[in-house]
Amino acid sequence: MNLNEIKRYSRQLILPDFGTKEQSRLKKAKVAVTGAGGLGCPVSTYLTLAGVGEIHIFDFDRIEMSNLNRQFLYTPEDVGKPKAEMAAKRLSEINPEIKIEGINEKVTYDNAFELLKGYDAIVDGTDNFAVRYAVNDAAVVNRVPLFHGAALMYEGRAMSIIPGETACFRCVFPEPPPAGMIPTCREAGILGSVVGIVGAIQASEAIRYLAGLEIGLKNQLLIINVDEMRFEKVRVAKRDDCTACGEHFIPKPVEDVCTVLPGSEASGVTEGDE
Repeated sequence: MNLNEIKRYSRQLILPDFGTKEQSRLKKAKVAVTGAGGLGCPVSTYLTLAGVGEIHIFDFDRIEMSNLNRQFLYTPEDVGKPKAEMAAKRLSEINPEIKIEGINEKVTYDNAFELLKGYDAIVDGTDNFAVRYAVNDAAVVNRVPLFHGAALMYEGRAMSIIPGETACFRCVFPEPPPAGMIPTCREAGILGSVVGIVGAIQASEAIRYLAGLEIGLKNQLLIINVDEMRFEKVRVAKRDDCTACGEHFIPKPVEDVCTVLPGSEASGVTEGDE
């Protein structure tokens, strides 16, 4: 590390379990962030601040005024501009010591396996089931650790997926629920600070993993409710019959719909904010 890096990361370097070896691991890491919205903004910001050496941000959307209650990398002057490009530009200004690229491309089941190959980690901040399942399956097939998050209204969730070791997203939610169970994402609303909390948790897990430290959400689904300020961990298990990480991989594309999060009807958690 150069002198600027030592100064920049000094507060990390003095942590009891975090020194130059761990910081060097971060510097060598290459991470994909799928989504540059409500989750993608805090995730990519904290990865940038921590010194992850190379970050690729995938998003094909353009900035809207309604994004600005939570997507803090953008300003009113950015409305209409590509999210991925603007996020990369802002983050490069925050930390010029690392490489950040905004990729203005939609992740689909057809291209995810190739797009998400060769990374040390993927942090998923997508906002629909079609992409979420595509990212999960690509991470499993490519053996890339995946840090999942989702949020809506006053609730969120996060889990860490280490292929070959832990349950994957399909182990927990084998199928998406039928469309139309609740209002769409845009109708349901989101409190901006909720995605900040979830994104910070995703980033913390990814940073610790990349640095070679233990992480806390292996085989654990963390459910967050800020309405009651309740944090609950639910243990999950790897399924032998999982079509993604089971004995035999079976491709299962999911229809692009916006609906309730699987398994969460009782809690009110719905399709996540990107």
